[in-house]
Amino acid sequence: MQARLTTSLIAAALLTVATGCSGDGGTPGEGTYTISAYGEDFVEDKIPADETDGWEIVFSTFEVTITDISAENDDAETVTVDGVHTLDLTEDSAGEGHTIAELAAPAGVYDSLNYRIAPADGQSALRVAGTATKDGTTKTFAWEFDTDKLYENCQTSADVADGGSASSQLTIHADHLFYDDLVGEEPNVAFELIASADADDDGEVTLDELAAVDITAETRYQVGSRDITDLRGFIEAQTTTVGHIDGEGHCD
Repeated sequence: MQARLTTSLIAAALLTVATGCSGDGGTPGEGTYTISAYGEDFVEDKIPADETDGWEIVFSTFEVTITDISAENDDAETVTVDGVHTLDLTEDSAGEGHTIAELAAPAGVYDSLNYRIAPADGQSALRVAGTATKDGTTKTFAWEFDTDKLYENCQTSADVADGGSASSQLTIHADHLFYDDLVGEEPNVAFELIASADADDDGEVTLDELAAVDITAETRYQVGSRDITDLRGFIEAQTTTVGHIDGEGHCD
């Protein structure tokens, strides 16, 4: 089942190509460049308890809004994807990810890609919902975030040959929402403090309840020089770290 797009058709996500002049005045070749988004098994299936502090986390919704997609090849030719694309990454893609656009692109190696996760067209940047379960206890969550993050110079390597095809994948790391450190190189994926935020013990952890949790005395949940003192602000900051490229590839 294809992910929902705010544009009516994937085909409507047409490209704009800014081409430089070739040295011999010739016309460059052209191939197909596919750009997709994928939340990996952590979104399509679950975050297992052995990957966390004992909580199994299952997403029922992981909706991400992506705009401002562009990529540049080694000849300084740029392709851009128009429109706002809101996808629910929990929908099964059989490990292939969800296609955002298939572009007719000038041949070349596309090694730098930009994209933005931000609110647009009435959609939140991120809308997530799910359950976390440990030792017979289940907590639910349903959160929306309007953080705005441009992921720049994502290090991809899509070799579009004349008449050929290549692809880049915008990989979204959902486990970052549950990281317990903003500055450490080896954060844990943790839900225990989030679960304890359920002050009224109704089984749902709300954003307001997260905002009521003071993290300044926590051994983990370090924020460096950031002015963040509560758990909601901490998780909001983590939403700006979820974007990667081609699996574990990094962006600025």
